[in-house]
Amino acid sequence: MKKFPKLTSAFLLLLAALTLCVSADGAYSSKDDPLVSLSYVNDVLGPEIMAQVMARVEKEYIKLSDISKASAGSYTVLAVKKGQTLMAVSCCEAVVLDGNAVTVVTSAANLKAGAGISDLTAGSVVTNGNVLPANHYLVIPKGDGRGFTVTSDTANILVRGEYNITG
Repeated sequence: MKKFPKLTSAFLLLLAALTLCVSADGAYSSKDDPLVSLSYVNDVLGPEIMAQVMARVEKEYIKLSDISKASAGSYTVLAVKKGQTLMAVSCCEAVVLDGNAVTVVTSAANLKAGAGISDLTAGSVVTNGNVLPANHYLVIPKGDGRGFTVTSDTANILVRGEYNITG
C-alpha cells in the first residue's frame, strides 16, 4: 500500500518535468536555426533539381517529336479525271480544291449504317451519292470501302494518307 503513494508521486514528478520540457520547447523557432541554409538551396540544390527536370523534359520532348514525325504525312495535290474513283486504304484526309465529286460507299454494312465521309468543316457526314463540298476538310476514317468519284472534267484534290485511284 505504501508503494502506491510513492509511485503516484514519481509519476506526477515525471509529468511535471515533461510539461516543463514541452513548454520550454514551444518557444523554439526554426527561423533561428534552419535545417539548411538558403544559400545551399539556391546554389546547390536548385541547379541540381533544375538539371534533372530539364533532362527529363528533353527526354519526353524527343519522344513526342519522334511520334509527331512518324504520324505526320505530307499533303499531295492530285488532278483526278472524270470517272476516276479515290478509295481510302486506311485513314485518309482530303480537300476538294476545285471540281466536283460524289461520295462512294461500297460496303453493305456502311450503307446500312448511313456511313460516309466525315465533313469536319461542316460537322456532318456526306453519305453515298451526295456531292462533296469544295474547300471542306474531309476525313475517310478507315479503308472500308469509302471514297469518292469525280463527276466534273477534272478535280484538284488535296490528299494525305493511303488511297487507291481507279477508273
